[in-house]
Amino acid sequence: MKKLGVALAMTIAAVGAARAAELPTKKEAPPPPVNCFASVWTWLDSTAADCPLSYGPFTVYATVDLGYGYNTNGANYTAAWNNGVNSFITKQSYGVKWLQTPNGLSQSVAGIKMSQSLAPLGLAGWSVIGTIETGFNPYYGYLADAQRSQVQNNGKALVLQSANADSSRSGQWDNSQGFIGVSNKTFGTLTVGRVNTLSLDAINAYDPMNGSYAFSPLGFSGSYGGFGDTEAARANTAVKYRLDLPYPAFYASGFRVGGLVQWGGYDQGNGTTGLYQGQVGADFTNLYGGALSLDAIGSYGKDVVNVGTFTGSCAVLKAGPYKGSVGCSDGVPTGYNNTDVTATLSNNTGVLLVGKYKWGPVTASGGYGWVKLANPSDDYLNGFETIGGWNVPATNIVNGKVVGTAWTNYTSYNVNRIAPYWFFGAKYAVTPQIDVSGAFYYQQQTDYNSSTTPCANANTTFIEPNGSSFTVSRSNNAKCAGSQDAISFLIDYRPVKRVDLYAGVMISNIYGGLANGYQATQNIAPTAGLRVRF
Repeated sequence: MKKLGVALAMTIAAVGAARAAELPTKKEAPPPPVNCFASVWTWLDSTAADCPLSYGPFTVYATVDLGYGYNTNGANYTAAWNNGVNSFITKQSYGVKWLQTPNGLSQSVAGIKMSQSLAPLGLAGWSVIGTIETGFNPYYGYLADAQRSQVQNNGKALVLQSANADSSRSGQWDNSQGFIGVSNKTFGTLTVGRVNTLSLDAINAYDPMNGSYAFSPLGFSGSYGGFGDTEAARANTAVKYRLDLPYPAFYASGFRVGGLVQWGGYDQGNGTTGLYQGQVGADFTNLYGGALSLDAIGSYGKDVVNVGTFTGSCAVLKAGPYKGSVGCSDGVPTGYNNTDVTATLSNNTGVLLVGKYKWGPVTASGGYGWVKLANPSDDYLNGFETIGGWNVPATNIVNGKVVGTAWTNYTSYNVNRIAPYWFFGAKYAVTPQIDVSGAFYYQQQTDYNSSTTPCANANTTFIEPNGSSFTVSRSNNAKCAGSQDAISFLIDYRPVKRVDLYAGVMISNIYGGLANGYQATQNIAPTAGLRVRF
C-alpha cells in the first residue's frame, strides 16, 4: 500500500511538471488597443469616452438628430423653433401634417468641454472644468431661437401660425450651457455661468424618454424644468454645486447634495430675477438584486418671465369692395410692431421627487412634481429686454389703471395656480443594441379664475383664409381647472455605438381650462429619425 501511494504521488508530480512545461514562461502581452480612427465605421462603433475628439484639455463634441413625422393635428414647421414642430398638442395644432422633425430624440448640439488637472500645481485631485454648448437646427444650421419663432408668428391669426413657443434657448451663442468651474472627488464640483437647473438635470436623468422633444412632454416643454415657466429651466449667471458623499453607509451606497443660486436679472440674460434650488439624493446599488436612485429637489424662482405674443383673426368682410371675401387682421396693437412682445411674471415654487430602479435589462423610472405660481414680487411696468433680445414695452398706467395694452402682466395669479404632475415608464433592453420604452405623463391645474364670470364651455368659430370655418366648444377661460396627458412608445436601435435609428409615437390630449383657445384637443404624432453623436 505504501509503494502504491509513492507511485501515485510520482505520477501526479510528473503530469503536473508536463503541464507546467506547456505553460508560457512569461505573461502574454495584452492585445494592442483598437485604432478607432482606422475607418469611419470603426469610429462610429466607438463611444465618445473610447475615442474623444480631444486636444490637450479640450474635447469637441456634437449631436445631430434628423427625423420625419406625421401629426393628426400639427402646426407647420418653424426653423427657428427649437423643436421645429409641435409633437405635443398646442394652440397652433390643427389638421393633418407630414413634417420634417429635427431633434426628436434629443436637441442637436455642438460644444467644447475642458478638463485640466491641477496636479502639476501641487493640487492633486483637483481639475478645472468648463463647457460651452449651443443647440441648433440640423437642417438649416440656425441656433435654437424660440422667441424668434414667436416673433415670426406675432399678430397672425391662429389658423395661420406655425409652431412656436417660449424657451430658455432663444438664440444665445451658449443657449445650452456656458460655464467654468473646479472639481474634486472629495469636495465636489462647483460651476459658475450659464447652467442647467438641478430640476432640468433631474428630468433628463429620470424621464423614461430622457427628455426627448418628440416623445416626452417633459422634453417638449421646458416649463417642467422651470417649475411652471420654461425660461427658468436654465440660469445665465449662477453658481451650481454638487457633492457626492460616500457616507452615511447604512443601506445606501452613496448620497449626494446639490445647490444652485442665480444672481442678476433680465439684463444679465436671465429669465428670472432670482432662482434658488436645493437637492438631496441617494443610490442603492444592491437592492433586491437591482439598483435604485432617488432624488428630491426644491425650487423658488422670483419674477419668472413667460413671453407672450398677439393673435390676429380672420373674418368674412361684410361691407366694402371686398365684401364676401376673407380678411385677416394683424393682432399687434396700433403704434407697435411684431418685435414687441408681452410678459407674464410670476413667483414660482415647486418640489420634484424622482426615482429610478434598474433590474437586469429593465429600467423603471418616474416622478411627481408640485408647482405653484403666484403674483411676482415686482411689476416691471417700465418694460425690459427679453433673453432673446426682444422688447417688452412700458405699460401706460393712469390713475392706477392700464391705458392701452398691458405689456407686463403681474396680476395673473391673484389666485395661485397649482399645477401638479406625475409620470412613470420603463425601458427594456431587448438586446445590447435595441431598447423598447413606454411612458405615461399627466398634469392638472386647479381653478384659479378670479373673474366674476364662472367657468363654462363656450363655442369659438375659426375662419380660415379660404373662407372655410369650423366651430369648437372649449372652456371660456384658460384659468379654469383642466388637465393634459400623453402616452409614448419608442424603439431605439443602435447598429453602431454612435448611431441611433429610432421610431415611436406620442399621443397627447388636453382638457378643460388648459384647452382654452385650442383648435384641436388631441395630436397623434409618430416620428422616425436618425441621431449621430460625434
